Amino acid sequence: MNYILANINKKIKLQKTLQKKHELKVLYQSKIEFYLTLFLGYLWNKNLNNLPDNEKEFIINCILKPSIGSVVNLLRKLDNKPELFGNKKLKKFQAAINEYPKVRNSRIGHGYSYEDDIDDILSVLETLIENIEQAQIEIFNDSDIILVLGQNNGIYQGINFKADGSDYSLWTCPTQLGEFKTGDCYLLDSNNDYFRLSPFIRINEEGECYIFSSIDEKLTGRTKFNKLLKTEVLNIDLPEFANIVVSQDNYKKKSGNGTIINIYENNYKEYIEVGITDHIIKFLSKNKSSVFATLWGHGGVGKTASIQNACDILCNRENKIFDYVLFLSAKDRFYNYYKGRIEDIEDSISSLEQIIRYTNRIVYNEESPDETKILSYDGKLLMIIDDFETFSKTEKENVTNFIKRLDINKHKVIITTRAATLITGEEIKTGELDVDQTIVFLKKALEVELSVHVSESFSKELKKRSFQEKIHEITSGRPLFILQFAILLAQKSDLEAAMLCEINKSEAAKNFLYNRIYDYLSLEAKNLFLAVSLLVSEDDLTGLLENLKFIVNREDQEDEFQLSLNELIKLKILVVEDKFFRVYSSEVYRIMKEHYENKGEEYDGNITNRFNLINNDRSVGTEMALLEHADSSRLLSDEAEIENNYKHILKREKSPLSIKLKALINFATYLVSSKGKSEKALKLFEDHSHILSKSPEYISKYSSFAWSSGDRDNRYKAVDIIIGYLKSRPRISTEIYLEFLGNLMTYLSILVVNERDELKTQKRFKEVTTEEYRIIYDEQRIRFFEIYKYPGMRLFNLIKETSLKTLTPNCRNYVLDGLTHFIEICIRTNNWQQGKEVCEKVFEELTENYHKPFVFKYSRIESLEKPEEKINPFERMAESDLAIKLKMALETK
Repeated sequence: MNYILANINKKIKLQKTLQKKHELKVLYQSKIEFYLTLFLGYLWNKNLNNLPDNEKEFIINCILKPSIGSVVNLLRKLDNKPELFGNKKLKKFQAAINEYPKVRNSRIGHGYSYEDDIDDILSVLETLIENIEQAQIEIFNDSDIILVLGQNNGIYQGINFKADGSDYSLWTCPTQLGEFKTGDCYLLDSNNDYFRLSPFIRINEEGECYIFSSIDEKLTGRTKFNKLLKTEVLNIDLPEFANIVVSQDNYKKKSGNGTIINIYENNYKEYIEVGITDHIIKFLSKNKSSVFATLWGHGGVGKTASIQNACDILCNRENKIFDYVLFLSAKDRFYNYYKGRIEDIEDSISSLEQIIRYTNRIVYNEESPDETKILSYDGKLLMIIDDFETFSKTEKENVTNFIKRLDINKHKVIITTRAATLITGEEIKTGELDVDQTIVFLKKALEVELSVHVSESFSKELKKRSFQEKIHEITSGRPLFILQFAILLAQKSDLEAAMLCEINKSEAAKNFLYNRIYDYLSLEAKNLFLAVSLLVSEDDLTGLLENLKFIVNREDQEDEFQLSLNELIKLKILVVEDKFFRVYSSEVYRIMKEHYENKGEEYDGNITNRFNLINNDRSVGTEMALLEHADSSRLLSDEAEIENNYKHILKREKSPLSIKLKALINFATYLVSSKGKSEKALKLFEDHSHILSKSPEYISKYSSFAWSSGDRDNRYKAVDIIIGYLKSRPRISTEIYLEFLGNLMTYLSILVVNERDELKTQKRFKEVTTEEYRIIYDEQRIRFFEIYKYPGMRLFNLIKETSLKTLTPNCRNYVLDGLTHFIEICIRTNNWQQGKEVCEKVFEELTENYHKPFVFKYSRIESLEKPEEKINPFERMAESDLAIKLKMALETK
């Protein structure tokens, strides 16, 4: 008897008295299954490690989601002494245990039972219990159940739940008596012997019991328990069930699925996913074309943790992929995120010979430098080399050549590295987390590292976008720094105070992330690295590739320049956009400056000399400099290069719309004036309407280019551009509105007058019939009247109350052009008085040098009003010209 059984028996006695048969049936079932779990815990702890590897492997796989039948089978496997199932004195016990799965499946769990069958079921269960309990088994003796709560000063402490089921007391035990695990449950018999029941039976401080149900997640040891005597489920992560080992020695261990892996320490308490593991597993399980993959990324983004997590997954999946998995670390230092400092690592791998010796020791139990043993190995081998960039150049070549000789059909190799120049085989990229991913990772880090669950008030703070962005900024979205921030946050208990600590800018962080970047470069790339620091500043990290090529004297050596440039690009030192480069971050720039200030003999001194030749241009703002560079290229460069220069500005996100508009106009002007490519210029305007269509200057220039192309369709397009813009009711000044109306009036008038003249010519040469002529003529007449109303009268009404003198010169010119053509429309629609009124306003408000076209129009109207006087408008205009000249001559005296 023990505390739990005593309480079950009390419940059974009560339900018998109350004649509650269904409740009694559940209690009988619970009692038998408690016995099975008790036997499982007892035999597992006593015998599991004594079993052969194949049986141990079977048991570990079987325990994941066991049925009652498989539990009984497990008990037989575990009872290797034999103690329970091989003892001839326990036949009734054995028969009862063997019979229960059948009874449960057919009469309780999966079969059918009715009211008139309940007595028979109870009788069967009672018989099974009697046959189990009559066995003379050590653990059936009166025993206390011990819950271990902890250890203090060499003394274990816990709770002793007495065998009578009604009492409990403090339990203490010196550490010299044995080793106990905090939170575990033990049976203490009358001989003062302890039998561990965990991890299959759990009891809490209130004496409530939970029995094992299944392992739901093998990698984390997530285990499901059912509460005894009440309906409740408990899910808990048990390290004992995470990465269960079949066998182990000083160097390697065998996992439940048969995978053998070398022993190493993971660099995390619990893995927090950063989005790489699936890519790794996919390469290892599905890629048949390559033996090699490179996991590349900056420091602190989770390369090592992700590959170690992939190893755990390989060891815990149902079927093994590799016979052996070797994780070999070349890491010679690590960033201690608890203390925020760099610490050295000893005994790391640094040569091919060390790799061969270690691999032979794991696979063949023989530390041998003979690589042929590995090359000829007939099983499947996965080799992981962490921090490959720390190898010397010679050893990198040795390792790479060795890997190329491995059988692609059997083996795989993954290297992790910061140096993108070392990428071989399939590339698996990893990078920094974005803002949202950073916050998700932080919450999980608090839970994993500090068992801190995010409170409601703290969760509200974390929802503030400004806080999220600040956390992302000071951690750079790197999991390593997010973990450090979580530790810092827990210590300060104040989010705003924690955000004052710029983790990624500490000396240790900068050293860990960037200090070795320079070492990864070739000599040519090192000079380029130092040269970049001269062309940029911390406030503006961008520069021209042309200038960089000039100061390193590689203008005539494009291939060499590109080779060095690509080294910087792959290491994310530089980002290249068309003809420009940008330093990846301000931290990288500071490292550049530091190395420049401490440059050695390998530095090419001519770089500084050549830089001084172009240093004067650095005062120009970046955006304007880009435009000036594009404009100046029109003098000497070919069309393709000029186009690339302008299109770089037009595509550049940081370029303001004013610069983009200027670039578009300048390029269009070049295409028309220098190349005669009007259609290409118009296509340029059209392609950028989505970003510039709200700009009045863009509309004005677009319509002007369309009109000046001379093509009739494009001239109608110019009209449509202006009309469409004005219909959108843009918020523009009165003067700009007047300019558009003036232009529109001019364009419409010219088009309709030209059509009328063309129609008359067609009639003269009999290209149209009299009837066709009349139809077209009437249509044109309607258009004359429509143009008179709009934009004609709209333009005149707006300027009627405005002095023409007050308009800016540019606006006045557009207005006067429009008014000149408006008068022409007035003449053709017989609105002569309106036309004269326009002329009189010009005569009254403007000096004589503006009068000439209006004198002519005025004279034409007079000649139409008084045909008998035979007024000649051309003579009147000549007289006006003479008057102007005489007046100017008199004024100069």
